[in-house]
Amino acid sequence: MYNLFLPFERERVSLDDLFLLKLEELKDQKLAIATITKTIGSTLGKPGFKMVITSNGDIVYGTLGGGCPEGPIVRVGLDVIETQRPRVVRVFLEDAKTALGKITITDSGDDVHVETNCGGNMEILIEPYSPRPTLMVFGDTFNSPLERTLVNVGRDVGFKTIEHNPLGACGQPDLVNTNLDIESIKIPDGAYIVLVTRGVNDSPLLKYLSKFNLNYIGMVASANRWTATRKELEALGVNRQFIDRVHAPAGLDIKSILLEEIAVSVLAEIIDIRRKVESASRQGASSTAKNKLATSEHVVSPKTTNRSGL
Repeated sequence: MYNLFLPFERERVSLDDLFLLKLEELKDQKLAIATITKTIGSTLGKPGFKMVITSNGDIVYGTLGGGCPEGPIVRVGLDVIETQRPRVVRVFLEDAKTALGKITITDSGDDVHVETNCGGNMEILIEPYSPRPTLMVFGDTFNSPLERTLVNVGRDVGFKTIEHNPLGACGQPDLVNTNLDIESIKIPDGAYIVLVTRGVNDSPLLKYLSKFNLNYIGMVASANRWTATRKELEALGVNRQFIDRVHAPAGLDIKSILLEEIAVSVLAEIIDIRRKVESASRQGASSTAKNKLATSEHVVSPKTTNRSGL
């Protein structure tokens, strides 16, 4: 833990177990992590001090040296969470004579002036943290090389992998589910889903999946099999817009022959869509963030909830 009252310890800040435990506790949430990287002059915060900010604006871990600089950093942290782009902010701890006001933030949001008696300044890196996107693979065969490659390589390229197979996992997913009850399957918002099945229960499963907000839905099947499945979905009353979004046959055309190559082509298609989704989200959030910082003066009071690491 950091001890703000022992100068020797303040100069030797390192990661502690509480910080790692807090990240593990909040690993399924979007966060901003603020770290002091440099100080000049007199500051309570020292290089290495960290603060974890949630998407609600709560400070749940650490400190940057006190409430005055932390308030505006929370505001920037919320913008970082929205845009998913790291920021470097300079905080000037000025006396009453030179301060521009109690708390002021420049239009860019990169310079913060705070009225205190410290007189120094700090450079703070604010980084976004987001949980891994979810890749769900549905299969119904034993030891499928295609299913195994999708799960294992999907995990290697940054997805949280969930494998649904009544015969057990073919790969090494983060989670495995052998439940045959379709209606009980939990589908995370924005999931990427691939069906690697023999076609027996594809229509009921796809009808269930049509209820959720998915970033990708793909089916490894021949064109003829997809045509038949499409007719079944239409007969079941599945939304036409959802049907049109199904990638079938799934995967980019890379002239795949081996099952493992087909898996790679499917993952390539998923990665392409993932990056487009993230880019669109960042562009929209960036415009919102600029509008929020259009005013040059802001008074911000940070919220603290179960803050640890103090």
